[in-house]
Amino acid sequence: MLLDIIDYNLSHLKVVEIQYEDNDIPLDIYASYNIQQVMVAFGKTNESFVYPMQQGALYVEDKHTDLFFVTISKNEEDYLPSTMYNDYAINSELFNWESQSTISTTTATGQRYISDRSEEHKVLFFVRESKKEYGKAAPYVFLGNAKYVSHKGSNPIQIVWKIDHPIPERIIRESKLKVVN
Repeated sequence: MLLDIIDYNLSHLKVVEIQYEDNDIPLDIYASYNIQQVMVAFGKTNESFVYPMQQGALYVEDKHTDLFFVTISKNEEDYLPSTMYNDYAINSELFNWESQSTISTTTATGQRYISDRSEEHKVLFFVRESKKEYGKAAPYVFLGNAKYVSHKGSNPIQIVWKIDHPIPERIIRESKLKVVN
């Protein structure tokens, strides 16, 4: 009983939100958003962006920005085998992310992920612990900018990203549970 109370309190700790550095994007680091809210923040309001996320990644070309929507704990009932990506927080600053299985180190997308270090190119992470919360789609926590650290493999590529702001402890905890199971 006491452990349940502690777990509940830890999972509901509030993190102070921080205004995102790019004033053109009205999002706050550590705030929770659904996909539609993120699309609106990027000026993508037409029908093709209502629910574009089959793979959890979207490139917003006019902003030179890759958006990664990550669900840490996936169950086989909700995801296809091809979308059971191996995504998890390594620690408070590093995140292991796996690309779609169609992405290799030789594709244009794969090259952008691992080679584009220009100041204009941004990689933004939106992470949630599980797909559902209270019976409906769980929102994503905006972690902000990420920088490439290393990669291995191809089809898919496993990439380690350094997140600019500390990853919340609850995401690290959920990641550790995933890695243990």
